[in-house]
Amino acid sequence: MKFHTFYTDNIPVQILEDHKKCCDKLGLDIEYHKETFYDDYDEVYTAHGNFMNGVLQDEDEVACFLDVDCLPHDLKILEDAYDWAKTNKSFVGHAQNISHTNIKNHIYAAASLLFVSKDSWTKLGSPSLSWFLQGDIQIDTAQVLTLRADQIGLDYRLMYPLGWDEGDGYKLGGYGMYGTGTWYPAAWHYFRISNFKDEVPDLWNQTVDKILNDKPFNPNYSSRFYGL
Repeated sequence: MKFHTFYTDNIPVQILEDHKKCCDKLGLDIEYHKETFYDDYDEVYTAHGNFMNGVLQDEDEVACFLDVDCLPHDLKILEDAYDWAKTNKSFVGHAQNISHTNIKNHIYAAASLLFVSKDSWTKLGSPSLSWFLQGDIQIDTAQVLTLRADQIGLDYRLMYPLGWDEGDGYKLGGYGMYGTGTWYPAAWHYFRISNFKDEVPDLWNQTVDKILNDKPFNPNYSSRFYGL
């Protein structure tokens, strides 16, 4: 189980250092891929998708992706997700959507934490994972996997959010809400990486401290509409 993390050269060094500390704590094998930052965010998103394509092309079993603003905290769940993707020749990822488009209710396996078996990628037609426009609808990085899986009935798994720490949150289809600093079963995702340009947010420092020192996490807001 080897993870691949894409990042641009304009983020604070501390972010990389903290990310590696959290990965080291769990004993994760991780490879970092640095990209030059572009003023045009569309170019950055495209580079991210192209990087993922390259990893998948070189992978024989399961490609594992972890965003630089996504901090792992549960090794057992990560291993279970990897094993499921490998055994079932499928993919597992964080549940996410794009709340400002006409397909906002489509929840998909996001690139922030994603396990993709080479077999599933091939079965789905080896699609590019880069974002693109379908008419006037934005298809996010790696969203095409879930869209194609839905079309052919390929089983996959999503990790749904447990809660989030800051802000009003975004509606996650009919499931619930998530937002800045979302706790998922195996990782915590900050989501607003653009906030890292000038300084590292306090929320990031607090979360790194919780993970490194085995402190309990209690999200300020629940992601579920109902207490099911």
